[in-house]
Amino acid sequence: MRARYNQQFKDEAVALALVLESDCPYSQIARDLDINYQTFGNWIRAAVSKSSKPNDKKKTIKKDYQALERENRSMRKELDPRKKEITVLKKATAYFAKEHL
Repeated sequence: MRARYNQQFKDEAVALALVLESDCPYSQIARDLDINYQTFGNWIRAAVSKSSKPNDKKKTIKKDYQALERENRSMRKELDPRKKEITVLKKATAYFAKEHL
């Protein structure tokens, strides 16, 4: 027989999961509350999609993408001199190895 849960129980369970998000996996919370994991996941998805508007999601995704692009450019700028250093060191190693023989 399928269990029925009232809305207050669902809301409290989802709130618990979102507050403890980093400490405890959803599967463990579902087990502790004696809820099917997939059902619990559906409740969480519904609550998250209800709380954020579609435009907010797009803006958030765009901001995240832009932040990643900035970080990527920064890392590439940092990497370029390192590549040059490695090339010089390889040439120097080859030169000194040849001279040593």
